[in-house]
Amino acid sequence: MTPVNWRIFLSIILICCKVFTTSAQGFNLTGMEKTWDSAFLPDYHQYKQDLQSLKAAGAKDLRLPVDLQFYISNSSKAETLAFKKSIRQIIRFTARHKMSIILSNFNHGLDQSNYKSQGKRIAQEWLELLDFLNQNKLLYAQLYIDLVNEPVLYPLEWEETAQSIIGLIRKEYPDLKIIYGSSNYNSMYELSRMNPLPYKSIIYSFHFYEPFLFTHQGTPWTGDQNATTGIPFPYPHSTAVSTMPPLASKALGTAGAINYRDYSHTGTYQAIRDKLAHVNDWKTTHGVDVWCTEYGVTQNADPQSRKNYLKAVGEVLKDFGIKGYIWEYKGNFGVDKLNFSEIFK
Repeated sequence: MTPVNWRIFLSIILICCKVFTTSAQGFNLTGMEKTWDSAFLPDYHQYKQDLQSLKAAGAKDLRLPVDLQFYISNSSKAETLAFKKSIRQIIRFTARHKMSIILSNFNHGLDQSNYKSQGKRIAQEWLELLDFLNQNKLLYAQLYIDLVNEPVLYPLEWEETAQSIIGLIRKEYPDLKIIYGSSNYNSMYELSRMNPLPYKSIIYSFHFYEPFLFTHQGTPWTGDQNATTGIPFPYPHSTAVSTMPPLASKALGTAGAINYRDYSHTGTYQAIRDKLAHVNDWKTTHGVDVWCTEYGVTQNADPQSRKNYLKAVGEVLKDFGIKGYIWEYKGNFGVDKLNFSEIFK
């Protein structure tokens, strides 16, 4: 093969590599929500390489979790300045490369005991950040804000609070696209029980980590129910090479034991499609945009099962016209070491 032909061949390969990752998969670029780590200070250079890698892979959609309350209301002046500088540089990158970005409000402190007083505080924090971005001419069409991540209020109280926050923001930024996740930790079941809010340009979101027994296996923060590791996806048939591990002794008597018993029904491709069909029916009925802003599986699962799961969820979301965001690019659920070509064909 001549040198010229090699260049043509490599160009074709590069184009193909870009195609498979643009199939409705977005990525959560985590870090700015981890303010419990006192040594962490936002720095664009911590994100620059990841942004460049995702761009090179053909990614078009990003979600950036941030601890808005900490950096706007509770941090030092130096921390706030570092946060705003990093946000400015990240958004300049996404705008320049025609990538969309969601700014998502983590660690917001909103709960059932304080929602009547805290909604205004959340709106003011958003407005301070939006004013900063507006002054820097960074409020471009593909920038979205996610009001609060995984609200835990009762449904009616959360809808009331969200409408209050949206109303205050829309007075200043009437065309801003806002993402609303339903109560009970962005539950798709709570979403399917509500009516759309009386506002335009609202995108509804949910998170998908089912079956939980598989996606959160071995994660210490979810307790003994997920102590069983080595769980494959999909559930292995009698002729499969992989097999189910025994139930961990710590999981006895917990919800994990019930989930383990039922895994032959829940750990299948069809079960994923059936569950996501509920939220797709709601989307179709109301004619609204719905995105899955988080789906993923811990690195405690074996690599092939992780690929099987991510591919399965991604394909169903694509079939239903629902944009999906993998949790996360790097971290406990990170996919940066997986072969994307085996997931996003």
